[in-house]
Amino acid sequence: MQFQLFISIIINNYNYDRFLPQAINSAINQTYPHTEIIVVDDGSTDNSRDIIAGYGDSVARPRNRIIPIFQANGKQAAAFNSGFAKSQGDIIIFLDSDDYLFPHAVAQIVSVWKPELSKVHYRLTVVDNIGKSLGYSCPQ
Repeated sequence: MQFQLFISIIINNYNYDRFLPQAINSAINQTYPHTEIIVVDDGSTDNSRDIIAGYGDSVARPRNRIIPIFQANGKQAAAFNSGFAKSQGDIIIFLDSDDYLFPHAVAQIVSVWKPELSKVHYRLTVVDNIGKSLGYSCPQ
């Protein structure tokens, strides 16, 4: 039996309730099965905490349950550090709550991963507010 890498997807959020469900759903809907999803709310004052709490263990598939972290605002680095401290993954993916992953993103990262690597960087497709590509990626 081949060893399967375990992946942690850490979503940081601060007052992005309008984007948050798409980010969380994109993590839940990954085709690669061995993942955990950690959502760190960094002291939001909007509806973000209710959205995160609404996912609960029963909404997400058991293999992709949401691990919430609610903390006072400490800025983005503090949110990522909190998520990293809780993570158990062999590979860590940091995702801003106003971004989302394509369904095969984790599988593609795992397919190129080698133990001697410290980072895999992929291009981000820049989209408008309805998800339509603007025709460029970042970095170019």
